[in-house]
Amino acid sequence: MSGNSSYILVIVIGVIVLAGLTFMNLRKISRSTADLTQLKRRTLLWSEISLALFVLQLFFRDREGGFLLFFGILTLFTGAHYLGVLYYSRKRNN
Repeated sequence: MSGNSSYILVIVIGVIVLAGLTFMNLRKISRSTADLTQLKRRTLLWSEISLALFVLQLFFRDREGGFLLFFGILTLFTGAHYLGVLYYSRKRNN
């Protein structure tokens, strides 16, 4: 296996693991009876941080896009958590 294909394999495995974690966390949130206000604030904060790091990396990256891809995947992961928490907190309030 060459270096480039192993790099792609690691990215695919990482995305699958993060998608599984997101799915498990959102299932637990849907069954939870706790107040989601603090979790909503925390996930919004981490989404903003990962988005800022992604944009910084987008503008100041070198020729390699590894960190850009990492922060892009991290932004999608934290954004999915925030949207899930937002959905379930609004669903409970209605």
